Amino acid sequence: MIYRQAHKTDGEALASVQKSQPRCAQWEMAGWQGELDAPGARIWCAQEQAHVVGFVALRFVAGVGEITNVAVLPQWCGRGVGSRLLEQTLEWVRQQGGGKITLEVGVNNTSACKLYEKAGFVALGLRKHFYQTGEDALIMGIEI
Repeated sequence: MIYRQAHKTDGEALASVQKSQPRCAQWEMAGWQGELDAPGARIWCAQEQAHVVGFVALRFVAGVGEITNVAVLPQWCGRGVGSRLLEQTLEWVRQQGGGKITLEVGVNNTSACKLYEKAGFVALGLRKHFYQTGEDALIMGIEI
């Protein structure tokens, strides 16, 4: 498994991974290209042979960041891919001098909540009825 920053040519592969996980943000292809081109955006991906199997997207400017999207192909879930991608992301933040990173996750998405807690994120607040389903969003954060 290779963990690397995504390239501009990875848009379709990232979109394919995203579609496999309906709970993650569902960006259009233009959204992916925008993220891949944005100066304050970074996307890390996990690649097995020639296939992208997971990603973490981060917006980070002046020591403040937000993880905006995370997904791992279902067949790779539970194998540490998400944890390793988060480690890569947080290590990059450390290399930039650190900062505060936040994210939001559905309160019923227990596997994602556990993943973030394991990485050191703590609950900061709640956004009631945030998602279209009516589910609340848990705001989590970490100081690096």
